[in-house]
Amino acid sequence: MFTRLPQIKAKEQGPGVARVAYSAGNQSLEFIAATTLSLANVDFPVGDRDISILPSIPSRAINFQPGLINTGQHTEALVPDLKELRIHTGTFRSAAISLMQNIVFLLRVTKWKADFVKVGDFKHDLPLPYFSLVHDSELVDTFKSVIVELFGETSEITNIGMDAVRGLIDAATVADVESALGEAQSFNVMALTHLIADYPAYFVKERAEDYFAMPTEGDDHQGPNAAKNQEQETEDGPLPLSYFSIVTDPTQDRLSIKWPSRFGDHFLPAISAIIAQLRIEKRNPTFADYVAFHVGYYMLSQGLNPFDPFKACFLGTVGFRRDTQTYCSMTDPGDGHVFGTTRKRRWMKGAIVHVEHLERPAGQGRAAIESYRIPSTLDFARVRLHTGDTSPNTIFIGRPFRDSTDGQFEKDFVKLVGTISATTTGIFQLGAAECKIALDGLHTSQMVKYMRALAGNALRNHRQYLSAAFNLNSTFVDDLEKAQDGTLRIREQPVIIEVPRPTQENLSELQTIRRYIALRAVELAALGGFDKVTVDGASDDYPSKCLIDQLGFQNCLEFVHEAHSVGLTTYMSAGFKFEHIPAAVYSGVDGIGIGGAQILHYMDHESGYHGPYTGQTEERIDEIYTKRGNAASSTRGKGALLLARLDQMYYEGSITKNGQPLREKLYQALLKAGEVDEKNEPILKHEGAVLQILEDEGEAEAVLLLGDDSEQPWLGRANRILRRNDPLLRQAALTLPDGEEKWARFKERLEALVAARDEHAIFAFSLHAPWSEFRRVYHALHNPGKSVHGETRLVLKITPPEIPHADDPVSEGGSWCRLMR
Repeated sequence: MFTRLPQIKAKEQGPGVARVAYSAGNQSLEFIAATTLSLANVDFPVGDRDISILPSIPSRAINFQPGLINTGQHTEALVPDLKELRIHTGTFRSAAISLMQNIVFLLRVTKWKADFVKVGDFKHDLPLPYFSLVHDSELVDTFKSVIVELFGETSEITNIGMDAVRGLIDAATVADVESALGEAQSFNVMALTHLIADYPAYFVKERAEDYFAMPTEGDDHQGPNAAKNQEQETEDGPLPLSYFSIVTDPTQDRLSIKWPSRFGDHFLPAISAIIAQLRIEKRNPTFADYVAFHVGYYMLSQGLNPFDPFKACFLGTVGFRRDTQTYCSMTDPGDGHVFGTTRKRRWMKGAIVHVEHLERPAGQGRAAIESYRIPSTLDFARVRLHTGDTSPNTIFIGRPFRDSTDGQFEKDFVKLVGTISATTTGIFQLGAAECKIALDGLHTSQMVKYMRALAGNALRNHRQYLSAAFNLNSTFVDDLEKAQDGTLRIREQPVIIEVPRPTQENLSELQTIRRYIALRAVELAALGGFDKVTVDGASDDYPSKCLIDQLGFQNCLEFVHEAHSVGLTTYMSAGFKFEHIPAAVYSGVDGIGIGGAQILHYMDHESGYHGPYTGQTEERIDEIYTKRGNAASSTRGKGALLLARLDQMYYEGSITKNGQPLREKLYQALLKAGEVDEKNEPILKHEGAVLQILEDEGEAEAVLLLGDDSEQPWLGRANRILRRNDPLLRQAALTLPDGEEKWARFKERLEALVAARDEHAIFAFSLHAPWSEFRRVYHALHNPGKSVHGETRLVLKITPPEIPHADDPVSEGGSWCRLMR
């Protein structure tokens, strides 16, 4: 890092040429340099090669490379250790054209926002853009249509923008691309200045570029925290303008991108690390950062995968996750996360950065088109690059497709499973924490068969979840039943549940129907070997009514409690607004979907098409987290957290004999606290019962004081099992022959693994006896007849894919198909 700062002076020697002098301590150097464009921090090599700099580059923007400056004195203390990526014209040009598109995209978004403030309405008649190959001959018209839309046919701004576009299209050398990017930067600055002048009311609080991660001009243009940043001194000196140093080498026709090695040896992981650092420093990226980011996007598009699935951020253990119990799943197709959600550190605390194609044209029911659809894989990869390991990334995959002419599940099965498992595998390899699979249109027996096949074919680790999404407004055909001996079979007559459209007269009936589906979803997800269960309230009406209103708070609490008790993580989606966030927290649900047109996005209510994050994004995201935080710190919020912890401990067997009655008592108190009076206001005396438990029960305090699991769920589970001498799992073990001796050996082995903090070894230990044997006995005693998550783990080839019938029962733990011989 920097310990002293160089002084830079440049004197123009002619068009595009300057004599540059620098001095740092006793060192000095002069050389001739071209002044076409600064892409950022500049390294100054000794020699007669031309390099590109800004005529007015700030002195603190200069990085020095070890060994290149030699005046007879040792300079190593002055300079950071740098890593380097070298790229050639083709890569640079592709990245630069993508950069230009995003400049235009962000300018259009800014204008949309300003127009909305001015007229109070959003109009848009085109669907969300999607990645596709574009021929060079089509690029001019592609860019021109949007730029003219923004600034008119004859505007000087339009001319400058189109000059930049043509320069990028025609570029034949790295220097050509760099020159065109200079015009692109000028276009961006001029366009922002124009928008600020045209919409002064919109830009009262902050500069235009502060609404998104737009490239900043320089040291005096860093957004609202500029002054603070400039004053921040570390022992190594002030913050650099950019951590990327970008230099053109005309002799080799290549571009050199350098960065401090402390951000990593490889380029793409370094981008993620630098983006995280910019969040810490509360500043927007520079134009240099933009160039580096877009080179990274291009490398992602070429199939380079920098993400380690074993290091990606985890969704967290029920009751023991970092930050808070109920995560807000901020939802966007991609660009809103890249340029919005991931900009600020506080927006990623207790958040899931969820990616889905969130749009449905007006007049289209769910039968015609899904409310949510799978997004672009490249968009997801870009979001992953910007999220890094700060928050979990999740994705929506969607419902099963029909391929055969008659749409028979049995005919479609192999292709369906192969296609979706390949999709989820690719997403998991990019570091996704979860893939959400919708089960619309399947019978319950088909759901379980499909889930087990997907879980057996998708490549993932134990911290990467498959989520089963059940829609509460779709016809539900329940043809799977469990006999008294525990075997599964097809019902002779399936239960067919039609969900009627809501009216004032049938709201209670609807809640009863939805409760049945939600509780059945818990059992089916566990049977299918999935890790998470989602209930969704999307219907033919859009935007949707909130899921909590559709299901009812007490039914939501029951759904969450039942799912947690058998080891499933939970999620609710559809229609969440600010006023619903406290109720979600009080239910203890693990995540809620927030996005769509309810809070974060513009939507044209006539066309149904979406726009970007709204002009009040900053205020709205902060309000979401404020409401979530206030609810979590309330009596009911603390009670919901405690119940989530006790439910998780009940599932894993770490709960004690004192904890079990406390768990049931707390659940009943929270149910009562959810009751309302005739004015729909909470009955406060019921909330007092929750407070009494929190204040007076010693076990409640002890459980709340336990630490979170962070990124190591099995280490956390092992610690909880070992924390007391009398967990209920031990009581179950003692019912086995030689149970005391088996428990002693188990405890000794587990303590050794905990001491080594070996998360993966603990997980592997859980897969076999004696731990698996203890769990089997424990659940037979405490969850009799219930399907429990995590006990369907083995992956084997089976044939043929047959569905069980009443005369061909199989055990719940077994397979419906014969083993391949």
